[in-house]
Amino acid sequence: MYEYNGTYLTNDEIIMYLRKSRADDALLTVEEVLQKHEQMLDEWSERNLEGHIPQENRFREVVSGETIEDRPQMKEVLSKIENPRIKAILVVEVQRLSRGDLEDAGRLIKLLRYTNTLVITPQKTYDLQNEYDRDFFERELKRGNEFLEYQKRILHRGMLASKQSGNFLGKTAPYGYNKIEVLDGKRKCPTLEINEYEANVVKMIFEWYVNEDLGLTRIANRLDKLGIKSPTGGRWSKNALPDLLENVHYIGKIPLNKRKTVTTVNNGEIVKKSHRVSYGEYTVFDGKHPAIISEELFLAAQEKKGRNPKVHANKTLINPFAGLAKCKCGAALGYKAFNKNDPTKPPRLSCTKERYCHIGSCRVDEFIPLVVDVLKENITDFEMKLKSNDAEKAEQHALIIKSLEKKLQELEEKEVSLWDRLTEDKMPKAVFDKLNAKVVRDIEETKEALCNAKDSTPEIVDYGEKIFRFTNALQALQDDTKTAAEKNKLLKQCIDTIIYEREKPQRIKSPNTKRVKIDGKWKRTNGLIRGGCWTSPPITIDVKLRV
Repeated sequence: MYEYNGTYLTNDEIIMYLRKSRADDALLTVEEVLQKHEQMLDEWSERNLEGHIPQENRFREVVSGETIEDRPQMKEVLSKIENPRIKAILVVEVQRLSRGDLEDAGRLIKLLRYTNTLVITPQKTYDLQNEYDRDFFERELKRGNEFLEYQKRILHRGMLASKQSGNFLGKTAPYGYNKIEVLDGKRKCPTLEINEYEANVVKMIFEWYVNEDLGLTRIANRLDKLGIKSPTGGRWSKNALPDLLENVHYIGKIPLNKRKTVTTVNNGEIVKKSHRVSYGEYTVFDGKHPAIISEELFLAAQEKKGRNPKVHANKTLINPFAGLAKCKCGAALGYKAFNKNDPTKPPRLSCTKERYCHIGSCRVDEFIPLVVDVLKENITDFEMKLKSNDAEKAEQHALIIKSLEKKLQELEEKEVSLWDRLTEDKMPKAVFDKLNAKVVRDIEETKEALCNAKDSTPEIVDYGEKIFRFTNALQALQDDTKTAAEKNKLLKQCIDTIIYEREKPQRIKSPNTKRVKIDGKWKRTNGLIRGGCWTSPPITIDVKLRV
Protein backbone atom coordinates (compact mmCIF):
# COMPACT_ATOMS: atom_id res chain seq x y z
CA MET A 1 0.00 0.00 0.00
CA TYR A 2 1.38 3.43 -1.02
CA GLU A 3 0.89 6.36 1.36
CA TYR A 4 1.01 10.01 0.23
CA ASN A 5 0.02 12.89 2.54
CA GLY A 6 -2.28 10.68 4.54
CA THR A 7 -3.87 9.04 1.45
CA TYR A 8 -3.37 5.29 1.11
CA LEU A 9 -3.43 3.73 -2.35
CA THR A 10 -3.65 0.07 -3.31
CA ASN A 11 -2.43 -1.39 -6.60
CA ASP A 12 -5.97 -1.69 -8.05
CA GLU A 13 -6.60 2.05 -7.42
CA ILE A 14 -3.76 3.11 -9.72
CA ILE A 15 -3.73 3.26 -13.53
CA MET A 16 -0.47 2.68 -15.42
CA TYR A 17 -0.09 4.68 -18.66
CA LEU A 18 2.67 3.91 -21.21
CA ARG A 19 3.54 5.92 -24.33
CA LYS A 20 6.57 6.25 -26.63
CA SER A 21 7.73 9.79 -27.41
CA ARG A 22 10.15 11.45 -29.83
CA ALA A 23 12.72 11.70 -27.06
CA ASP A 24 13.09 7.91 -26.95
CA ASP A 25 15.68 6.00 -28.93
CA ALA A 26 14.59 6.10 -32.59
CA LEU A 27 16.13 2.67 -33.19
CA LEU A 28 13.74 1.04 -30.69
CA THR A 29 10.24 -0.01 -31.71
CA VAL A 30 7.12 1.16 -29.86
CA GLU A 31 6.76 -2.27 -28.25
CA GLU A 32 10.39 -2.26 -27.06
CA VAL A 33 10.06 1.21 -25.49
CA LEU A 34 6.78 0.36 -23.76
CA GLN A 35 8.24 -2.90 -22.42
CA LYS A 36 11.26 -1.02 -21.03
CA HIS A 37 9.06 1.58 -19.31
CA GLU A 38 6.66 -1.04 -18.01
CA GLN A 39 9.57 -2.80 -16.34
CA MET A 40 10.64 0.48 -14.65
CA LEU A 41 7.11 1.08 -13.31
CA ASP A 42 6.81 -2.54 -12.15
CA GLU A 43 10.00 -2.08 -10.16
CA TRP A 44 8.47 1.03 -8.53
CA SER A 45 5.31 -0.98 -7.75
CA GLU A 46 7.33 -3.74 -6.11
CA ARG A 47 9.03 -1.19 -3.84
CA ASN A 48 5.94 0.85 -2.91
CA LEU A 49 2.89 -1.40 -3.35
CA GLU A 50 1.85 -4.86 -2.22
CA GLY A 51 1.89 -6.09 -5.81
CA HIS A 52 1.94 -5.09 -9.48
CA ILE A 53 -0.70 -2.96 -11.19
CA PRO A 54 -3.39 -5.33 -12.55
CA GLN A 55 -3.49 -5.84 -16.32
CA GLU A 56 -6.92 -4.23 -16.69
CA ASN A 57 -5.43 -1.01 -15.27
CA ARG A 58 -2.53 -0.91 -17.77
CA PHE A 59 -2.96 1.24 -20.87
CA ARG A 60 -0.42 1.06 -23.69
CA GLU A 61 -0.56 3.83 -26.33
CA VAL A 62 0.55 2.09 -29.53
CA VAL A 63 -0.79 4.68 -31.98
CA SER A 64 0.52 7.94 -30.53
CA GLY A 65 -0.46 11.50 -31.46
CA GLU A 66 0.35 15.06 -30.46
CA THR A 67 -3.01 15.79 -28.81
CA ILE A 68 -5.30 13.92 -26.43
CA GLU A 69 -7.89 13.55 -29.19
CA ASP A 70 -5.34 11.64 -31.29
CA ARG A 71 -4.66 9.11 -28.49
CA PRO A 72 -7.45 6.59 -27.84
CA GLN A 73 -5.80 5.03 -24.78
CA MET A 74 -5.35 8.43 -23.13
CA LYS A 75 -9.03 9.21 -23.66
CA GLU A 76 -9.86 5.87 -22.03
CA VAL A 77 -7.67 6.77 -19.03
CA LEU A 78 -9.42 10.13 -18.62
CA SER A 79 -12.79 8.41 -18.65
CA LYS A 80 -11.57 5.90 -16.02
CA ILE A 81 -10.46 8.59 -13.53
CA GLU A 82 -14.05 9.84 -13.32
CA ASN A 83 -14.61 6.77 -11.16
CA PRO A 84 -13.79 7.72 -7.50
CA ARG A 85 -12.20 4.30 -7.05
CA ILE A 86 -9.25 5.38 -9.28
CA LYS A 87 -6.97 7.63 -7.26
CA ALA A 88 -3.74 7.94 -9.29
CA ILE A 89 -2.03 7.59 -12.67
CA LEU A 90 1.42 5.98 -12.72
CA VAL A 91 3.63 7.20 -15.58
CA VAL A 92 7.37 7.33 -16.40
CA GLU A 93 7.32 11.14 -16.61
CA VAL A 94 4.71 13.90 -16.71
CA GLN A 95 5.33 14.70 -20.37
CA ARG A 96 4.06 11.25 -21.39
CA LEU A 97 0.56 12.41 -20.47
CA SER A 98 0.57 15.35 -22.89
CA ARG A 99 2.91 17.31 -25.11
CA GLY A 100 0.09 19.17 -26.78
CA ASP A 101 -0.65 22.90 -26.78
CA LEU A 102 -1.87 25.02 -23.83
CA GLU A 103 -5.48 24.04 -24.51
CA ASP A 104 -4.59 20.35 -24.22
CA ALA A 105 -2.53 20.95 -21.06
CA GLY A 106 -5.31 23.01 -19.47
CA ARG A 107 -7.88 20.30 -20.15
CA LEU A 108 -5.65 17.63 -18.60
CA ILE A 109 -4.90 19.74 -15.49
CA LYS A 110 -8.60 20.46 -14.90
CA LEU A 111 -9.61 16.81 -15.23
CA LEU A 112 -6.89 15.60 -12.86
CA ARG A 113 -7.51 18.41 -10.37
CA TYR A 114 -11.28 18.13 -10.12
CA THR A 115 -11.26 14.32 -10.02
CA ASN A 116 -8.64 14.59 -7.23
CA THR A 117 -6.30 12.22 -9.15
CA LEU A 118 -2.64 12.00 -8.23
CA VAL A 119 0.08 11.72 -10.89
CA ILE A 120 2.87 9.39 -9.77
CA THR A 121 6.29 9.24 -11.44
CA PRO A 122 9.33 7.32 -10.10
CA GLN A 123 10.88 10.68 -9.14
CA LYS A 124 7.90 12.61 -7.72
CA THR A 125 4.19 12.44 -6.92
CA TYR A 126 2.03 15.40 -8.01
CA ASP A 127 -1.10 16.46 -6.13
CA LEU A 128 -2.88 19.00 -8.32
CA GLN A 129 -4.90 20.24 -5.36
CA ASN A 130 -1.60 21.69 -4.15
CA GLU A 131 -0.77 25.05 -5.80
CA TYR A 132 2.99 24.39 -5.94
CA ASP A 133 2.59 20.89 -7.35
CA ARG A 134 0.10 22.20 -9.92
CA ASP A 135 2.49 24.95 -11.00
CA PHE A 136 5.39 22.47 -11.28
CA PHE A 137 3.19 20.02 -13.19
CA GLU A 138 2.11 22.75 -15.63
CA ARG A 139 5.74 23.80 -16.20
CA GLU A 140 6.65 20.21 -17.03
CA LEU A 141 3.84 19.99 -19.59
CA LYS A 142 4.91 23.29 -21.19
CA ARG A 143 8.51 22.12 -21.31
CA GLY A 144 7.35 18.97 -23.05
CA ASN A 145 5.40 21.00 -25.61
CA GLU A 146 8.42 23.25 -26.26
CA PHE A 147 10.60 20.18 -26.79
CA LEU A 148 8.00 18.73 -29.17
CA GLU A 149 7.92 21.92 -31.26
CA TYR A 150 11.72 22.02 -31.29
CA GLN A 151 11.91 18.40 -32.43
CA LYS A 152 9.35 19.07 -35.18
CA ARG A 153 11.39 22.02 -36.46
CA ILE A 154 14.58 19.95 -36.46
CA LEU A 155 12.87 17.06 -38.25
CA HIS A 156 11.29 19.41 -40.79
CA ARG A 157 14.64 21.05 -41.56
CA GLY A 158 16.25 17.64 -41.94
CA MET A 159 13.44 16.40 -44.18
CA LEU A 160 13.61 19.56 -46.32
CA ALA A 161 17.41 19.30 -46.70
CA SER A 162 17.15 15.61 -47.59
CA LYS A 163 14.47 16.22 -50.24
CA GLN A 164 16.42 19.15 -51.68
CA SER A 165 19.31 16.70 -52.08
CA GLY A 166 17.01 14.46 -54.13
CA ASN A 167 16.51 11.66 -51.59
CA PHE A 168 13.35 9.54 -51.54
CA LEU A 169 11.90 9.50 -48.00
CA GLY A 170 8.75 7.46 -48.56
CA LYS A 171 8.21 4.12 -46.83
CA THR A 172 7.12 2.35 -50.02
CA ALA A 173 8.58 2.85 -53.50
CA PRO A 174 6.13 4.04 -56.18
CA TYR A 175 4.99 1.43 -58.70
CA GLY A 176 7.74 1.19 -61.30
CA TYR A 177 10.62 1.59 -58.82
CA ASN A 178 12.50 -0.33 -56.13
CA LYS A 179 13.75 1.44 -53.00
CA ILE A 180 17.55 1.34 -52.58
CA GLU A 181 20.36 3.18 -50.79
CA VAL A 182 23.35 4.81 -52.49
CA LEU A 183 26.52 6.27 -51.06
CA ASP A 184 26.91 10.06 -51.12
CA GLY A 185 30.40 10.44 -49.74
CA LYS A 186 30.27 8.47 -46.50
CA ARG A 187 26.51 8.80 -46.05
CA LYS A 188 23.87 6.33 -47.20
CA CYS A 189 21.06 8.12 -49.04
CA PRO A 190 17.67 6.53 -49.80
CA THR A 191 16.64 6.70 -53.44
CA LEU A 192 14.93 4.68 -56.19
CA GLU A 193 16.00 2.40 -59.01
CA ILE A 194 13.86 1.43 -61.99
CA ASN A 195 11.95 -1.85 -61.93
CA GLU A 196 12.01 -2.64 -65.66
CA TYR A 197 8.79 -4.70 -65.77
CA GLU A 198 6.72 -2.22 -63.75
CA ALA A 199 8.30 0.79 -65.50
CA ASN A 200 7.10 -0.56 -68.87
CA VAL A 201 3.58 -0.79 -67.45
CA VAL A 202 3.79 2.84 -66.28
CA LYS A 203 4.90 3.92 -69.77
CA MET A 204 1.98 2.02 -71.35
CA ILE A 205 -0.52 3.67 -69.01
CA PHE A 206 0.70 7.18 -69.87
CA GLU A 207 0.81 6.40 -73.61
CA TRP A 208 -2.73 4.97 -73.59
CA TYR A 209 -4.06 7.88 -71.55
CA VAL A 210 -2.44 10.69 -73.56
CA ASN A 211 -1.85 9.41 -77.10
CA GLU A 212 -4.66 6.84 -77.47
CA ASP A 213 -7.17 8.96 -75.51
CA LEU A 214 -8.29 6.02 -73.35
CA GLY A 215 -10.28 6.62 -70.18
CA LEU A 216 -9.32 5.21 -66.79
CA THR A 217 -11.85 2.38 -66.91
CA ARG A 218 -10.65 1.19 -70.30
CA ILE A 219 -7.01 1.37 -69.19
CA ALA A 220 -7.81 -0.74 -66.11
CA ASN A 221 -9.72 -3.28 -68.23
CA ARG A 222 -6.90 -3.50 -70.78
CA LEU A 223 -4.31 -4.10 -68.05
CA ASP A 224 -6.46 -6.89 -66.58
CA LYS A 225 -6.88 -8.52 -70.00
CA LEU A 226 -3.11 -8.51 -70.45
CA GLY A 227 -2.77 -10.32 -67.13
CA ILE A 228 -0.81 -7.49 -65.51
CA LYS A 229 -1.22 -7.37 -61.73
CA SER A 230 -1.91 -4.11 -59.89
CA PRO A 231 0.53 -2.76 -57.25
CA THR A 232 -1.52 -4.64 -54.62
CA GLY A 233 -1.30 -7.89 -56.62
CA GLY A 234 -4.95 -7.96 -57.69
CA ARG A 235 -7.10 -6.41 -60.41
CA TRP A 236 -6.60 -2.82 -61.53
CA SER A 237 -9.07 -0.16 -60.38
CA LYS A 238 -9.75 3.08 -62.20
CA ASN A 239 -9.62 4.83 -58.79
CA ALA A 240 -5.92 3.94 -58.38
CA LEU A 241 -4.86 5.35 -61.75
CA PRO A 242 -5.23 9.11 -61.02
CA ASP A 243 -2.57 8.89 -58.28
CA LEU A 244 -0.25 7.07 -60.67
CA LEU A 245 -0.79 9.66 -63.43
CA GLU A 246 -0.06 12.53 -61.00
CA ASN A 247 3.11 11.01 -59.49
CA VAL A 248 6.06 13.34 -60.15
CA HIS A 249 8.56 10.61 -59.23
CA TYR A 250 8.07 9.28 -62.78
CA ILE A 251 9.81 12.38 -64.20
CA GLY A 252 12.70 12.13 -61.74
CA LYS A 253 11.33 14.64 -59.23
CA ILE A 254 10.81 14.65 -55.44
CA PRO A 255 7.60 16.36 -54.18
CA LEU A 256 7.32 18.57 -51.09
CA ASN A 257 4.05 19.52 -49.36
CA LYS A 258 1.88 17.48 -51.71
CA ARG A 259 -0.79 17.46 -49.02
CA LYS A 260 -2.13 20.71 -47.57
CA THR A 261 -3.79 21.07 -44.17
CA VAL A 262 -6.42 23.80 -43.80
CA THR A 263 -7.44 24.85 -40.27
CA THR A 264 -10.90 26.36 -39.81
CA VAL A 265 -13.21 27.19 -36.89
CA ASN A 266 -16.66 25.57 -36.96
CA ASN A 267 -19.13 26.21 -34.13
CA GLY A 268 -16.29 27.20 -31.85
CA GLU A 269 -14.31 24.05 -32.63
CA ILE A 270 -10.98 24.02 -34.49
CA VAL A 271 -11.25 21.69 -37.49
CA LYS A 272 -8.25 20.53 -39.53
CA LYS A 273 -8.79 19.11 -43.00
CA SER A 274 -6.06 17.66 -45.16
CA HIS A 275 -6.32 17.38 -48.94
CA ARG A 276 -4.02 16.64 -51.85
CA VAL A 277 -3.04 19.58 -54.04
CA SER A 278 -2.70 19.46 -57.81
CA TYR A 279 0.55 19.44 -59.76
CA GLY A 280 2.01 22.94 -59.97
CA GLU A 281 0.71 23.93 -56.52
CA TYR A 282 3.48 22.22 -54.56
CA THR A 283 7.28 22.30 -54.65
CA VAL A 284 9.37 19.71 -56.51
CA PHE A 285 13.12 19.01 -56.41
CA ASP A 286 15.36 17.09 -58.77
CA GLY A 287 15.68 13.52 -57.49
CA LYS A 288 18.66 11.21 -57.46
CA HIS A 289 16.56 8.56 -59.22
CA PRO A 290 16.10 8.24 -63.01
CA ALA A 291 12.88 9.24 -64.79
CA ILE A 292 10.56 6.66 -66.38
CA ILE A 293 8.66 9.00 -68.72
CA SER A 294 9.39 12.37 -70.33
CA GLU A 295 8.25 15.60 -68.72
CA GLU A 296 6.30 16.49 -71.90
CA LEU A 297 4.23 13.29 -71.64
CA PHE A 298 3.62 13.90 -67.92
CA LEU A 299 2.45 17.50 -68.50
CA ALA A 300 0.16 16.34 -71.31
CA ALA A 301 -1.44 13.88 -68.87
CA GLN A 302 -2.00 16.67 -66.31
CA GLU A 303 -3.69 18.88 -68.90
CA LYS A 304 -5.92 16.03 -70.00
CA LYS A 305 -6.94 15.13 -66.43
CA GLY A 306 -10.67 15.36 -65.85
CA ARG A 307 -11.39 16.27 -69.48
CA ASN A 308 -12.15 12.80 -70.86
CA PRO A 309 -15.84 12.37 -71.68
CA LYS A 310 -17.57 9.50 -69.89
CA VAL A 311 -18.50 6.95 -72.55
CA HIS A 312 -19.79 3.45 -71.91
CA ALA A 313 -17.29 0.80 -72.94
CA ASN A 314 -19.70 -0.66 -75.53
CA LYS A 315 -20.76 2.70 -77.01
CA THR A 316 -19.17 5.45 -79.08
CA LEU A 317 -19.09 9.16 -78.34
CA ILE A 318 -21.86 11.07 -80.15
CA ASN A 319 -21.50 14.49 -78.49
CA PRO A 320 -18.63 16.57 -79.94
CA PHE A 321 -18.98 19.00 -77.03
CA ALA A 322 -18.76 16.40 -74.24
CA GLY A 323 -16.77 17.76 -71.31
CA LEU A 324 -16.79 21.24 -72.83
CA ALA A 325 -20.34 22.60 -72.95
CA LYS A 326 -21.88 23.51 -69.61
CA CYS A 327 -25.07 25.24 -68.57
CA LYS A 328 -24.81 28.52 -66.67
CA CYS A 329 -25.91 26.58 -63.56
CA GLY A 330 -22.70 24.52 -63.78
CA ALA A 331 -24.23 21.26 -64.99
CA ALA A 332 -23.13 19.63 -68.23
CA LEU A 333 -25.07 19.97 -71.48
CA GLY A 334 -26.42 16.57 -72.45
CA TYR A 335 -26.80 15.35 -76.03
CA LYS A 336 -30.29 14.09 -76.95
CA ALA A 337 -30.47 12.18 -80.23
CA PHE A 338 -33.93 11.42 -81.60
CA ASN A 339 -34.96 9.50 -84.72
CA LYS A 340 -32.08 9.96 -87.19
CA ASN A 341 -34.38 9.32 -90.15
CA ASP A 342 -36.78 12.08 -89.12
CA PRO A 343 -35.37 15.47 -90.18
CA THR A 344 -38.02 17.25 -88.07
CA LYS A 345 -36.40 15.87 -84.90
CA PRO A 346 -32.69 16.86 -85.00
CA PRO A 347 -30.41 16.17 -81.99
CA ARG A 348 -30.48 18.76 -79.21
CA LEU A 349 -28.29 19.96 -76.35
CA SER A 350 -29.99 20.46 -73.01
CA CYS A 351 -28.95 20.94 -69.38
CA THR A 352 -28.71 17.66 -67.48
CA LYS A 353 -30.41 19.46 -64.57
CA GLU A 354 -33.01 21.22 -66.71
CA ARG A 355 -35.84 20.46 -64.31
CA TYR A 356 -34.10 22.54 -61.64
CA CYS A 357 -32.56 25.45 -63.58
CA HIS A 358 -35.32 25.67 -66.28
CA ILE A 359 -32.87 26.55 -69.05
CA GLY A 360 -33.99 26.26 -72.65
CA SER A 361 -32.50 23.59 -74.92
CA CYS A 362 -31.21 24.15 -78.46
CA ARG A 363 -30.58 22.16 -81.61
CA VAL A 364 -27.00 21.03 -82.22
CA ASP A 365 -27.07 22.72 -85.62
CA GLU A 366 -27.88 26.01 -83.80
CA PHE A 367 -24.99 25.55 -81.35
CA ILE A 368 -22.24 24.62 -83.82
CA PRO A 369 -22.28 27.93 -85.82
CA LEU A 370 -21.80 29.89 -82.59
CA VAL A 371 -18.66 27.88 -81.72
CA VAL A 372 -17.46 28.17 -85.34
CA ASP A 373 -17.73 31.96 -85.13
CA VAL A 374 -15.67 32.01 -81.91
CA LEU A 375 -12.93 29.87 -83.48
CA LYS A 376 -12.84 32.08 -86.60
CA GLU A 377 -12.64 35.27 -84.51
CA ASN A 378 -9.73 33.93 -82.51
CA ILE A 379 -7.87 32.71 -85.60
CA THR A 380 -8.18 36.21 -87.09
CA ASP A 381 -6.98 37.73 -83.80
CA PHE A 382 -3.98 35.39 -83.66
CA GLU A 383 -3.06 36.24 -87.27
CA MET A 384 -3.09 39.98 -86.46
CA LYS A 385 -0.92 39.45 -83.36
CA LEU A 386 1.48 37.31 -85.37
CA LYS A 387 1.91 40.16 -87.88
CA SER A 388 2.46 42.68 -85.06
CA ASN A 389 5.68 40.81 -84.18
CA ASP A 390 5.15 40.43 -80.43
CA ALA A 391 8.34 38.36 -80.19
CA GLU A 392 10.39 41.41 -81.20
CA LYS A 393 8.66 43.46 -78.49
CA ALA A 394 9.53 40.81 -75.90
CA GLU A 395 13.19 40.89 -76.98
CA GLN A 396 13.26 44.69 -76.66
CA HIS A 397 11.72 44.43 -73.19
CA ALA A 398 14.38 41.87 -72.17
CA LEU A 399 17.10 44.34 -73.27
CA ILE A 400 15.52 47.04 -71.07
CA ILE A 401 15.59 44.70 -68.06
CA LYS A 402 19.21 43.78 -68.76
CA SER A 403 20.17 47.47 -69.01
CA LEU A 404 18.45 48.27 -65.67
CA GLU A 405 20.18 45.33 -63.98
CA LYS A 406 23.55 46.56 -65.23
CA LYS A 407 22.81 50.12 -64.04
CA LEU A 408 21.80 48.82 -60.59
CA GLN A 409 25.04 46.84 -60.30
CA GLU A 410 27.10 49.91 -61.21
CA LEU A 411 25.26 52.09 -58.65
CA GLU A 412 25.79 49.51 -55.88
CA GLU A 413 29.50 49.35 -56.75
CA LYS A 414 29.62 53.15 -56.66
CA GLU A 415 28.02 53.17 -53.19
CA VAL A 416 30.65 50.72 -51.90
CA SER A 417 33.40 52.86 -53.43
CA LEU A 418 32.09 55.97 -51.64
CA TRP A 419 32.17 54.16 -48.29
CA ASP A 420 35.72 52.97 -48.97
CA ARG A 421 36.86 56.52 -49.72
CA LEU A 422 35.18 57.81 -46.55
CA THR A 423 36.79 55.17 -44.31
CA GLU A 424 40.20 55.92 -45.83
CA ASP A 425 39.78 59.65 -45.02
CA LYS A 426 39.99 60.57 -48.67
CA MET A 427 36.62 62.35 -48.69
CA PRO A 428 35.10 64.97 -46.35
CA LYS A 429 31.98 63.78 -44.50
CA ALA A 430 29.78 66.56 -45.94
CA VAL A 431 30.76 65.65 -49.51
CA PHE A 432 30.18 61.95 -48.78
CA ASP A 433 26.69 62.60 -47.37
CA LYS A 434 25.69 64.56 -50.45
CA LEU A 435 27.06 62.05 -52.97
CA ASN A 436 25.84 59.02 -51.03
CA ALA A 437 22.31 60.43 -50.72
CA LYS A 438 22.15 60.81 -54.51
CA VAL A 439 23.48 57.27 -55.09
CA VAL A 440 20.99 55.78 -52.62
CA ARG A 441 18.15 57.68 -54.31
CA ASP A 442 19.27 56.47 -57.74
CA ILE A 443 19.49 52.87 -56.46
CA GLU A 444 15.92 53.00 -55.10
CA GLU A 445 14.59 54.50 -58.36
CA THR A 446 16.44 51.90 -60.44
CA LYS A 447 15.13 49.04 -58.26
CA GLU A 448 11.57 50.32 -58.65
CA ALA A 449 11.98 50.66 -62.43
CA LEU A 450 13.45 47.14 -62.63
CA CYS A 451 10.60 45.71 -60.58
CA ASN A 452 8.00 47.41 -62.81
CA ALA A 453 9.79 46.20 -65.94
CA LYS A 454 9.80 42.60 -64.73
CA ASP A 455 6.11 42.79 -63.76
CA SER A 456 5.18 44.09 -67.21
CA THR A 457 7.23 41.60 -69.22
CA PRO A 458 5.14 40.64 -72.27
CA GLU A 459 4.43 36.94 -72.60
CA ILE A 460 6.04 35.27 -75.61
CA VAL A 461 3.22 33.42 -77.35
CA ASP A 462 3.58 31.06 -80.29
CA TYR A 463 0.67 32.40 -82.33
CA GLY A 464 1.59 30.18 -85.29
CA GLU A 465 1.01 27.10 -83.15
CA LYS A 466 -2.30 28.53 -81.87
CA ILE A 467 -3.48 29.21 -85.43
CA PHE A 468 -2.63 25.62 -86.37
CA ARG A 469 -4.60 24.15 -83.43
CA PHE A 470 -7.64 26.38 -83.85
CA THR A 471 -7.75 25.82 -87.63
CA ASN A 472 -7.70 22.04 -87.16
CA ALA A 473 -10.56 22.26 -84.66
CA LEU A 474 -12.56 24.56 -86.95
CA GLN A 475 -12.14 22.31 -90.00
CA ALA A 476 -13.07 19.21 -88.00
CA LEU A 477 -16.20 20.86 -86.58
CA GLN A 478 -17.36 21.74 -90.09
CA ASP A 479 -16.47 18.33 -91.55
CA ASP A 480 -19.40 15.88 -91.43
CA THR A 481 -17.05 12.95 -92.14
CA LYS A 482 -15.23 13.45 -88.84
CA THR A 483 -16.47 11.46 -85.84
CA ALA A 484 -17.70 13.16 -82.67
CA ALA A 485 -14.68 11.77 -80.81
CA GLU A 486 -12.25 13.31 -83.34
CA LYS A 487 -14.01 16.67 -83.14
CA ASN A 488 -14.09 16.51 -79.34
CA LYS A 489 -10.36 15.81 -79.10
CA LEU A 490 -9.41 18.73 -81.36
CA LEU A 491 -11.83 21.13 -79.67
CA LYS A 492 -10.36 20.32 -76.25
CA GLN A 493 -6.95 21.42 -77.51
CA CYS A 494 -8.40 24.92 -78.00
CA ILE A 495 -11.32 25.31 -75.61
CA ASP A 496 -11.54 24.86 -71.86
CA THR A 497 -15.28 25.38 -71.29
CA ILE A 498 -18.31 26.73 -73.11
CA ILE A 499 -20.90 28.31 -70.79
CA TYR A 500 -24.37 28.12 -72.36
CA GLU A 501 -27.40 30.27 -71.56
CA ARG A 502 -30.85 30.51 -73.12
CA GLU A 503 -34.31 31.36 -71.85
CA LYS A 504 -36.92 28.63 -72.04
CA PRO A 505 -39.04 28.96 -75.24
CA GLN A 506 -42.68 29.92 -74.73
CA ARG A 507 -45.71 28.74 -76.75
CA ILE A 508 -47.27 31.44 -78.93
CA LYS A 509 -51.07 31.55 -78.61
CA SER A 510 -53.16 32.98 -81.45
CA PRO A 511 -56.37 34.87 -80.48
CA ASN A 512 -58.16 33.58 -83.62
CA THR A 513 -57.74 29.89 -82.94
CA LYS A 514 -60.58 27.66 -81.87
CA ARG A 515 -60.83 24.03 -80.86
CA VAL A 516 -62.29 21.65 -83.50
CA LYS A 517 -62.47 17.87 -83.65
CA ILE A 518 -60.40 16.42 -86.51
CA ASP A 519 -60.00 12.66 -87.03
CA GLY A 520 -61.40 12.10 -83.58
CA LYS A 521 -58.89 14.45 -81.92
CA TRP A 522 -59.40 17.98 -80.63
CA LYS A 523 -57.08 20.52 -82.23
CA ARG A 524 -56.81 24.31 -82.39
CA THR A 525 -57.25 25.88 -85.82
CA ASN A 526 -57.92 29.17 -87.55
CA GLY A 527 -58.69 27.53 -90.85
CA LEU A 528 -55.33 25.70 -90.89
CA ILE A 529 -54.28 22.87 -88.60
CA ARG A 530 -51.73 24.32 -86.17
CA GLY A 531 -48.98 22.15 -84.68
CA GLY A 532 -48.08 24.90 -82.20
CA CYS A 533 -45.65 27.84 -82.51
CA TRP A 534 -42.88 28.61 -80.05
CA THR A 535 -40.63 31.58 -79.37
CA SER A 536 -36.96 31.25 -80.28
CA PRO A 537 -34.92 33.05 -77.57
CA PRO A 538 -31.34 33.96 -78.48
CA ILE A 539 -28.50 31.66 -77.45
CA THR A 540 -25.57 33.09 -75.49
CA ILE A 541 -22.25 31.29 -75.08
CA ASP A 542 -19.17 32.33 -73.14
CA VAL A 543 -16.12 30.45 -74.44
CA LYS A 544 -13.05 30.13 -72.22
CA LEU A 545 -10.01 29.24 -74.31
CA ARG A 546 -7.04 27.06 -73.41
CA VAL A 547 -3.98 29.30 -73.30
